[in-house]
Amino acid sequence: MAKTYSYADAVRLLGKRESALVTALDRLAGFTLLGGAAGGVSELLGWFDAKTDFVRLSHELLVKAGEKRSGLSRYSRTERLHAAHTVIVVVALFEAFEQVELPFRFTELGLGKDEQRTLVGLNNIFDGEGVLPSAHRPYEQNLLALEQQYEGACRGILRLVRDRAVWALLSGEQRDRTERVLSTLHKAALTRYEELVRKLGAEYHELAFWLQADQNAHISAGLTRLEEALTRTRVGAEPDERRRALANRYRAVLDRPIIDPGQVPAGLEIPITRHAYVDPDYQVVPMTQGAHPAELGFWCAPEQRSDLYQYLVGHLTSPKAVSHPLVVLGDPGSGKSLLTKVLAARLPASDFLTVRVELRSVAAEADLRRQIDQGLSLALHEDVSFAAMARAAGDALPVVLLDGFDELLQATGVSQTDFLHRVQTFQRDHADAGHPVAVVVTSRISVAGGMQIPLDTDVLRLAPFTDANVAAWLEVWNSSNEDYFRHNEVLPLTAGAVIAHHDLAEQPLLLLMLALYDAVGNALQRHHDSLGRIDLYEKLLRRFARREVDKGNDVVAADDDPVEVELEKLSVVAFAMFQRGTKWVAGKAIDQDLTALLRAGVPQSTHGMRTPLSEGDRIVGRFFFVQCATATRDKHLLHTYEFLHATFGEFLVARFIWCVLSDLRERESSGRRITGAQPDDSLLWGLLSFAPLTSSNPVIEFLMEMAGADKHRDALKTLVQRLFALAQIPRARSLEAYQPVRRPAPARYAIYSLNLVVLHVVLDQCCSSHDIGVPDWSKLTTFWKSQLSDAEWRTLIESLYVRRDTPPHVVLAIGTPVPTTVEQDGLAGRVSLSEAALDVRFTGDPAGSQFKHAFEALPEHRLDVDYARALIQLTASPAHPADRARHYLRWADRYPDLVLECLRRDITVGVQTLERLATTKVGTSSAFVVQLCDRIGRGGPDAELLGVLGSIVTSGSEVPMLDAFLRLHEGSYRDCELDLRIIFASVDFERVGAHRPDLVYRAGTVAHDIGLFD
Repeated sequence: MAKTYSYADAVRLLGKRESALVTALDRLAGFTLLGGAAGGVSELLGWFDAKTDFVRLSHELLVKAGEKRSGLSRYSRTERLHAAHTVIVVVALFEAFEQVELPFRFTELGLGKDEQRTLVGLNNIFDGEGVLPSAHRPYEQNLLALEQQYEGACRGILRLVRDRAVWALLSGEQRDRTERVLSTLHKAALTRYEELVRKLGAEYHELAFWLQADQNAHISAGLTRLEEALTRTRVGAEPDERRRALANRYRAVLDRPIIDPGQVPAGLEIPITRHAYVDPDYQVVPMTQGAHPAELGFWCAPEQRSDLYQYLVGHLTSPKAVSHPLVVLGDPGSGKSLLTKVLAARLPASDFLTVRVELRSVAAEADLRRQIDQGLSLALHEDVSFAAMARAAGDALPVVLLDGFDELLQATGVSQTDFLHRVQTFQRDHADAGHPVAVVVTSRISVAGGMQIPLDTDVLRLAPFTDANVAAWLEVWNSSNEDYFRHNEVLPLTAGAVIAHHDLAEQPLLLLMLALYDAVGNALQRHHDSLGRIDLYEKLLRRFARREVDKGNDVVAADDDPVEVELEKLSVVAFAMFQRGTKWVAGKAIDQDLTALLRAGVPQSTHGMRTPLSEGDRIVGRFFFVQCATATRDKHLLHTYEFLHATFGEFLVARFIWCVLSDLRERESSGRRITGAQPDDSLLWGLLSFAPLTSSNPVIEFLMEMAGADKHRDALKTLVQRLFALAQIPRARSLEAYQPVRRPAPARYAIYSLNLVVLHVVLDQCCSSHDIGVPDWSKLTTFWKSQLSDAEWRTLIESLYVRRDTPPHVVLAIGTPVPTTVEQDGLAGRVSLSEAALDVRFTGDPAGSQFKHAFEALPEHRLDVDYARALIQLTASPAHPADRARHYLRWADRYPDLVLECLRRDITVGVQTLERLATTKVGTSSAFVVQLCDRIGRGGPDAELLGVLGSIVTSGSEVPMLDAFLRLHEGSYRDCELDLRIIFASVDFERVGAHRPDLVYRAGTVAHDIGLFD
C-alpha cells in the first residue's frame, strides 16, 4: 500500500464511478495530468490559469464522494478519508490563488516540464508528501507542517517568476504587488484549508483524531472514551458468533480485579480493571535515523500528553496503522500488558477483529503467523486460524496486539532484532491480499535496544504516573475500600503521603504496593514525613516477606529469623542480576546461586504430575513486585525474573553487603576468634569479586545511607582496611562453587580490592589512598584498568572522585564534578577528549598528562577530538592551497564557524572553493555573505564571485551587498546597473544612513550616474 496518496491517486479513488468528473479534471488545461504514471506537476501551470474551473470540479468531486461514504468497510473508509483530505490540501491552495489577481498568466512564464518540477513545494503537495495528518503530533504541529508546504510552494513560484523574462516587463508597482501576494498567500491557503477540513470532519469523525485537535484531555479510566469514539464512527455489521465470543472473552477482563485477590490482606477489595485502569500520560514520536528510544535521555525532549484514547483512535483509523506496527514501550509495572488487555476489551467487535497474543505463551521458535494462530487458539480454547477469521471479518479491521516482546527476548536469550521488520512484512502481505492488519507490539524500554524499529514507525512511551494520575487511582482505591477502612479504623490513603515516595508511586503496580502497605495500620501515612528511603524499603520488604512466612509454606531452623531468611534469598536473586550486569535473571541461574550461597537449591516435593517448582521459582514467584517473564521454546517453559522497580534489587544488594560486613565485624570483635587468625571473608569475597560496586550508583547511594546510620562506622572502616591488606595474599576460601560469571583470577582480585576501596570511601566519605593502605595509586589503578571491561572502567572513573595529593597518594571521595557522557559508541570506539582527560586525571598517567595539558586550553564545549583536529588542520598546519581548500570542505558542515573565521583571513581562497562552500552549512551563514561581498569589486574575479553570491540566500545583507555593488560601479563594472536598481529599490537608506552615512552619499552619486533621478 502506498504511504500517501498523490492528488491524482485521490481523484481516481474518489471518482471511480464519476468518470465525467475525472475526465474534466484531466483535460482541464488540455493535458493529461491524471493519466500520467508519475502524477506529478507536468503542465501544472495551465491549471492555475483555469483555477476557477479546477476549484469547482474539485468541490463537486468531494460532494459526490461524501454521498457515497456509506456501506464502506473500516479500512475503505480510511482510504476514502485519506483521499478526500489530499484533495482539500490542493484545492485550498487553488482557492487562495482564485482570490487574488496577478499581472501575468502562469503560462506566460514559459516553463518546461523539468523546470516545473523544480517547484518542490508544489510537487510535494500534489504528490501527497508530508500533508497527511498524523496521530503522533498535535493539531498545531499538523497546521505548521502544512503551512510550511504552502509557503514553500508560493516561494518557489515567486523565485521562478523573478527569473523569467516576464519579470522585466512588469512595472515596479506590479513587482511589489506580486511579491506581496505570493509571500503571504500561504496564510490564506491555510485558513481555507481549516474551513474545508472542519466540513470534512463533520462527515468523517475519525478526522478529529487524525488531527489531534482536542489535546490535554482529562484523566479517565479504562480507555472508556476510546470505545465511545469508535462506536460513534461505527461502519461495520454485527460480528459473527466466533468473533463475538472472542470479544466477550477480552471484555470480561474489565470486570476482574487488577491483581489476584489472594495476594492481599483479608477484607481488602481490589478494584476491578474497568475502574482501576487510569489512562496514563504518554509520549510518541515517529522513528527516525539516529533515534535511540531505548535510552531514557531520548525521552527528555518529546512532549508529554494526556490524551491516550484520542491518539489510539487516530492511529487505528489511519493508513499508517496497517503499514507500520505501533511500538509501545514502558518500564516494568508501567501497565503495558494491562493496556493491551483494556484495548482488546474496548475495541468494538463490529469494526475490529482484535487478537491479543501473549508472546510468553506461544512457541518462541514459531514464525509470526503461527504465534498469532496459537494466541487466538488459546483465547478461544479451540484450534482456529487467524487468516480464516480475517477473511470472514468482512468490514472489520483486524488488530493484532503482540504483548511482551521483551519477555520473548530475555527468556529465550535468542536474538530477535528483526522482529518488527517481520511484523511489517506480515502487514504488507495481508494488505497486498486485500486484508490489511493493524499491529501493536509492547516491550520494556530497557530491551528496546535489541529491536530494529522500522523508520517512521510510531514509538509510544507510557510515561510514569503524574500526581494527577496518582490522585485519580487513589480515588478508586479509597472508594473501593470504604468498608474495610471503617471496620479496621484505617484512614483512606492520601495523595500527599504517596507522592512523597514518587519513585515508587509513578508506576501503577508499585503504587498498589504502597497502598497495600498503608492498608495495615496506616503504616505509610503515620511516618511519611520522617520515613527515609532505607526505612521505607526495609519496612516494605519485611512486611511482604512476613506475609509469605505467615502462610507457613517454609521450614527454617529454630534459631533463624524466617523473615530474614526470606530476605536473604531475595538478596541472592538481586545479586544474581547485579553480578551478571542485567536487570533480569533466568530461573536456572537463581537456583544455581541459591545452592552455592545458601545451600537452598533442593526442589520441594509435590504430589501429582506437575513438575516441582525450583527454589528460585518459589522464592520470587510469590512476590508480585518481582515480575516473571515466560516464554515457550521447544515445548519447554523458560522463566526470567525482574524487579518491578530496579531500586528493590539495588537496595537488596546493598543490604546484603552491609549485613555480611556487619556480621564479619561482630565475629571479629567477639573475642572468640583465634589470636592472629585471618578473618573469614569467603562470603564477602564471593559477593564482591565479580562486579564493581561502581557499576550501580544506586547501590553506592544505599550503602552511604546505611553507613551514615551505623554506629560502628569506625570499626567497620578498620575491618575494611585489614581486608584490603589481606586481599592480595593468596589463600583458600570457601564458596568456590559460586560462579555467577566467568572471571579470571587476576580480575577477581582486582574487583575485590576495588570494591574494598569503595567501601572504605563510603565509610569515611573522604579519605587518602594512604589511609586505606594503597602504596602507589597509579600502579593499583593501572592494574584495575587492565582487568576491567571498558564499561566497568568508565563507571569507576565517573563514580570515584580523585584529587591529586602528594604523589603517589590521592584524595578519594564518592561523586565527580565531571558530567557523565552518554555517547553509546564511546565504549567500543573512540574516546572523547573529556573522557580522556578524566581518565588521565584519575590514573595520573605521565604521558597522558602531557596531552591533557595541551588540550586544556580548549573551551569546555569544544573539548572534542574532531574539533581539535579541525583547529590544527585549519590554523596551525602549513598547507598547499589545494590541501587547505580540502580542509575547508571537510569541516564546513561540522564546524562552520571555525571555517568562516579561517576564510576571513584567507585572501587567496579560490572561487571554486567558495562555490562549493556555498552548498554547505557555511553557505547558510550571513557571515559568508558578508565575506563574499567584501571580496567583490577589489580587482578579483568579480563575475564568478557574483555567480556564487546569486546562488545563496542573501536576505538581511543589504549593507554589504550595497557596498559591493557600489564598488563595482565605481570600478567601471557596468554590468551591475540592473542589480543596483533592484538594490536601491529594496534598501532602507534612512536606516543605513544611521550607521553608514558614507554608503548613502556614494549611493546618491551612483544614482545620478545611472539616471535614477532623471
